Amino acid sequence: MTALLIFSVMASSSVPALNEELQCSICLEVLTDPVTTPCGHNFCRTCLSKCWTNTQTCFCPFCKETFRKRPDLKINTTLREVAQHFKEKLKLGESGVFCDICDERKQKAVKSCLMCQSSYCDSHLEPHRRVPRLKKHTLINAVENLEDYICQKHERPLEMFCRDDQMCVCLSCTEGEHRTHNTVPIEEESRVKKRNTEKEKSSSVELFTDLIRSIERCQSEQLKMMDEQQKAAEKQGKDLIKELQQEITELKKKNTELEHLSHTDDPLHLIQVITLSKETSRHNPCLIPNFSGNRFTIK
Repeated sequence: MTALLIFSVMASSSVPALNEELQCSICLEVLTDPVTTPCGHNFCRTCLSKCWTNTQTCFCPFCKETFRKRPDLKINTTLREVAQHFKEKLKLGESGVFCDICDERKQKAVKSCLMCQSSYCDSHLEPHRRVPRLKKHTLINAVENLEDYICQKHERPLEMFCRDDQMCVCLSCTEGEHRTHNTVPIEEESRVKKRNTEKEKSSSVELFTDLIRSIERCQSEQLKMMDEQQKAAEKQGKDLIKELQQEITELKKKNTELEHLSHTDDPLHLIQVITLSKETSRHNPCLIPNFSGNRFTIK
């Protein structure tokens, strides 16, 4: 079988399976200048040559079979053509659009004609640049879904936009059911929608910026309030501790005085001191801690 026939048979398989069959197990890429070892495995010639450099025993990198003498590596021309066709198919798959006129090796399409309903490579596009009749055709950048640009009813290019029905129409549509509607060229409507899109984008960016600033402002105010509340709570705590320490000092002083009075033998002095102490306590009551909810007050 010829290389093209072999490739057509192999192409019926899935791309991953075919890629595995044409993959060099050393570089893991599609075979380049493939050579076949005596055990039947294929490698890129350069990859296998590097693998056997500076080694006395030659072996298959895939199955590890050793060879008594170094095999004579000759390029498998049929496999090389199959690998080349597969590489080209992968490139076409990446581009998505290829020339409808190319026979064997499809070239990447550069333009699609809405009048001819075909896509052309740079070479086959030449008549549209030269022939006066073809120069009037509407060309667009190559697209894969060309049918989406054609009116399904009249099979003419969708060149107009109906603002009443918000849909693309062809010239025949504007002469029929859209005759009384507000229709404009799609280029004009595209410019309008592009401007509106830019305005919406600008408004969205502005709104987003305002929201971010608002969030940052609220966060700052919240942190400030929390900081102020913390400082107020710390001050209240310090004042309370100071008052309690003062009360403790006074209580210790009073306790010392009472201790001295308990050992006195002078009744008059005892009565006078106790009476004076009660008078002082009535005008300056003791500070007694009191808890109420989350607040700590002094009575």
